[in-house]
Amino acid sequence: MAVSDARSGNTEQSWIKRAGNAAKRLRAPASSRTVRLLVIADMAPELPSDVEGFLDAEAVDVVVLAGDLFSGDLRGLTQTSRPTLGVYGNHCDGAYLADMGFANLHLSAVDVAGLTFTGLEGCVRYKAGTSDILYTQEEYRQMVQQLPAADVLVTHCPPRGINDHQDPAHHGIDALRTWVEARHPRLVIHGHTYPRSPMTAFGPTRIEYVQGSRIVTFAT
Repeated sequence: MAVSDARSGNTEQSWIKRAGNAAKRLRAPASSRTVRLLVIADMAPELPSDVEGFLDAEAVDVVVLAGDLFSGDLRGLTQTSRPTLGVYGNHCDGAYLADMGFANLHLSAVDVAGLTFTGLEGCVRYKAGTSDILYTQEEYRQMVQQLPAADVLVTHCPPRGINDHQDPAHHGIDALRTWVEARHPRLVIHGHTYPRSPMTAFGPTRIEYVQGSRIVTFAT
């Protein structure tokens, strides 16, 4: 696992998950100017048996799941008090976010350590008759109208023209590019597309493509 150098403090502060009219108070160990995110996407994470000890050693503040993961690979994360949040990819088993008590970012907003996170699940539909999480571009257009403004966007499938490909299974989301151009999130995190030389910026927005597990540092 690649690990960045910056470290953050341990002081706890409350954070709020807002989904529709419901509000749930949670806690997060983050109050410094730099937040450390453990981002996991598309591959089972190699987590040690002492997950909490590992997260302490790496000063991780928030765990972010960007999709195409399986519940059996994530059970170790239920041991931690860190806020864990994310979206489903197109290939995910069951409703593990809800089952494991992780915050589902899809079309909702979560405030953590002075940052607002939002998210979008699935990918652009490229086949019919499947239980995969797939949406047409028109369905995404309608959904993105409900996507709140945020500092950090977590999406399994990237916006169109940002680390996407020409094959139908890896098209980017048209409406999400329009949203990024209009909303200017500070950070976009995605998986799904396996770019050889991923873009790292789009205008003022930082882009982080993750396959596997990686610690991403972000200044608040």
